[in-house]
Amino acid sequence: MKKFLVLAACMVLLSGCVQSNIVQPDSETKIADPNFDMQDDIEIDWTQVSADAEGVFEDKAAYPYSDDFHFLLEPQKKEIMLVWVVSDDFPTSEIRNYADTLIKGFNDVVATQDFSIEKSSETSYGGLWKDYSISFGIAPASTQDDEETWFMSGNFGAGMEFVLPDTTELEKSLAEEGNGNTEAAAGSTETPEETTE
Repeated sequence: MKKFLVLAACMVLLSGCVQSNIVQPDSETKIADPNFDMQDDIEIDWTQVSADAEGVFEDKAAYPYSDDFHFLLEPQKKEIMLVWVVSDDFPTSEIRNYADTLIKGFNDVVATQDFSIEKSSETSYGGLWKDYSISFGIAPASTQDDEETWFMSGNFGAGMEFVLPDTTELEKSLAEEGNGNTEAAAGSTETPEETTE
């Protein structure tokens, strides 16, 4: 009996000394809200951009004619070059689609790191091209080193409003060549001269 009283006394003393950490059901847990505010001077991780873009453009399930993707950057000059290498049996009807996807898709990959960059849309290639110039090409795998044979190529200066040309005539011309021979008919878009006021 004496032992029981000593034990009971110890339990009373301990319960008075120990602070309870049990969260009460009516208490509120405060979690900080995520910060979606635009941040200035975000440093883009271009190595990660390159890896992410390769994952997008080399996905054969999404782009069955894709063979390879190349990305070059001149950071000081803010110049970007994109080359999407496609299989030699690439259908001419896909030229415009792949070119649009290349320019818009790359913009959107970069925009995942910097929310201040406008994403692409039906009417816009995205906000990256306000600050960076772009050179691009859709190149057949077997002659990718010869720009004269590319299905389409072009370049646009930073901040220029641009739209890719209608490829109907180019498609007809390439189809007449047959067998993927594009040597004399590859499409090229010239950068229009900028006017200063």
